[in-house]
Amino acid sequence: MKIEKQTQTRASALILTLLTATIIGIALASYLVLVNNQNLSVARSLAWNSAIPVVESGVEEALTQIYYYGYTNLHPNNWTLGSDGLYHKSRVVGTDGSYWDATIRPVNPPVIESTGYVLAPLSPVAPVGMILGTVDSGQSTARYVSRKVRVTTRKARSVGAGLTAKGKISFSGGGLLDSFSSSDPAFSTNGKYDAAKRKSGGKALSNSSIPDAIHVDSAHIYGSAVTGPDGTVTTSSGSVGDAGWNSVQTGVQSGHSADDANVDFPDVLVPFTDGYSTPGSGSYGGTNFNWVVGEGNYTMNSINVSGGKSLVVTGKAVLYVPGDFLTSSTGFIYVAPGASLQLYVGGKFVVSGSGIVNGTDRADKLAVWGLNSCKTVSYSGNAEFIGTVYAPYAAFGFSGSAGACGAFTASTVSISGGASVHYDEVLTAGPGYIVASWNEI
Repeated sequence: MKIEKQTQTRASALILTLLTATIIGIALASYLVLVNNQNLSVARSLAWNSAIPVVESGVEEALTQIYYYGYTNLHPNNWTLGSDGLYHKSRVVGTDGSYWDATIRPVNPPVIESTGYVLAPLSPVAPVGMILGTVDSGQSTARYVSRKVRVTTRKARSVGAGLTAKGKISFSGGGLLDSFSSSDPAFSTNGKYDAAKRKSGGKALSNSSIPDAIHVDSAHIYGSAVTGPDGTVTTSSGSVGDAGWNSVQTGVQSGHSADDANVDFPDVLVPFTDGYSTPGSGSYGGTNFNWVVGEGNYTMNSINVSGGKSLVVTGKAVLYVPGDFLTSSTGFIYVAPGASLQLYVGGKFVVSGSGIVNGTDRADKLAVWGLNSCKTVSYSGNAEFIGTVYAPYAAFGFSGSAGACGAFTASTVSISGGASVHYDEVLTAGPGYIVASWNEI
């Protein structure tokens, strides 16, 4: 009897193969998911880090706007005032779709907020990994990674303290440079300069490296003199030093001079291009004036306040004169108490005769700004000049018999006729604002 062997197909090898393939597939899928997640994490981290330079771009533009236009005249350069009382601006950065939104709160000191936006991973038109894909904008909305910072500011400190120049500073016929503090009764009387309370904080600073960069002659500088590298300070019968030195000595007191000046002189820009008025005639305090400048922005092609004419400033005003600004004879300018004037001049600034009367008695309420085209600044008025002048391309000459309280900055500075300059240390804050704090919010 022959017994036949029964055969059964159990597919054990096939099952083993399938199980092995499944395990390998799961492992590969898990690995791909891991790699994909890592890729997305790296891409998001890159986007997150890339947002900070975008944020900084917004902050820098806001600081630049504040530097040139202050916090009361922020509308130029497409900054718009919103219903929230903030000035707003947005700008696209680069070609990858990144952009920033920035705001400026117009207070003193200003507050800046800037938000940077960078395309998020897997967002339409955002590249991820080695495969670049785009999604039609009509099918999906781009998503962004964003970061926001709040920046508080403070006034920048001024490097000068009385007279500051790119080139030579010279005194002739005597003269004096010292300092006082209109905010400290120990160093002023009713906020005004008092020779009995003078300080030795005056500084004549020149970037020049030539011999005789600061020519003191017979003048007295209660403070210090600083030149550029290898520049020199020369005196005849004059002196540079503290009050004790100036009272009995001539020459330069040890420790009151240096040759390390290296000052930047930023250009002055046009303060506005629209949103201004032209001043007309009117009366103030019962007196008729040829020009009345109130609150806001004003412009005139040129001004010649000659004999019998007058101009009054009654509010917080910015006046832009592309041409010459001249006064002579009995013509005068009056800045009323409670008012302030920021005067921008493109041509010559020449004041003589009755001069400029600053009724506020505060130097920070009158500022003369010379644009690049302003090459001549001269003051020989009978009225004491209380204010500041910043004209980095101008030759500045001062011979006012009544002296000056404030600070002068120009290409060159010449003080003649025994004129005195009293630097108000309240003006230690220079033009513009710098960052005081930076916080991500």
